Amino acid sequence: MTAAEMKLNFLILYDKVTNFAAPGYEDFEIATFLNKAQLQYTKRTYNYKGNKYQEGFEETEKRRKDLAELVRNAELTSSAISSDQTGVSPNGTFYDLPLDLLYALREETTISSSDHCVDGNRISVKPVTHDEYNINIKNPFKKPDPTTVWRLDFSRDIPQIGEPMRHELVTGDSYTISTYHMRYLKVPRDIVIDDTSPVDSELQGSTHPEILDIAVRIAAGITDPQTYQIKVNEEKVAE
Repeated sequence: MTAAEMKLNFLILYDKVTNFAAPGYEDFEIATFLNKAQLQYTKRTYNYKGNKYQEGFEETEKRRKDLAELVRNAELTSSAISSDQTGVSPNGTFYDLPLDLLYALREETTISSSDHCVDGNRISVKPVTHDEYNINIKNPFKKPDPTTVWRLDFSRDIPQIGEPMRHELVTGDSYTISTYHMRYLKVPRDIVIDDTSPVDSELQGSTHPEILDIAVRIAAGITDPQTYQIKVNEEKVAE
């Protein structure tokens, strides 16, 4: 659906749910509901606990297709190394991430080493918690080696709007990272309802009815909490 079609369908569904008794909404308010709904839908589809079938993002063809338009690649080289390395761990490096990143799907690094057997190898990145780091970093059998790089989540002390999130990549002693390869799920772009410069949802058209249902539920929750609760209960048995 186009943005205009989503607006029309929202109004039809909203009036049906509220029996034409609720106040109307302006275009920017409808767009706000739709954008909240598509982000909620994206997170719910990615998280296997967010649907009644307990199916993860890539467990079925439907779910793969639902979010396919949001999958992106990023090749992070030295230019993505954060200018602020304050507090970095030994053998660690902070990398600035794509501004539109929502969830990382696959991560690898190409490494550089004086050892020609591993120089240029592309190896996996393993997300670890800070507790895992503390427990295993001094264990020679579990710390990073030329087959893996550790990744810790890290943000700025005072994050600003428009500033990227960061990952800290921790290597072993004998190699460094030349390129950080990432495939990720991006934040869906905002829908804009405007007569002159509309912006459509970039999600698959098959997802739009579900996004509309969520948007109507959000709007109904503001004007009619009882109706909102009914719609929430319906959601628990819906796809």
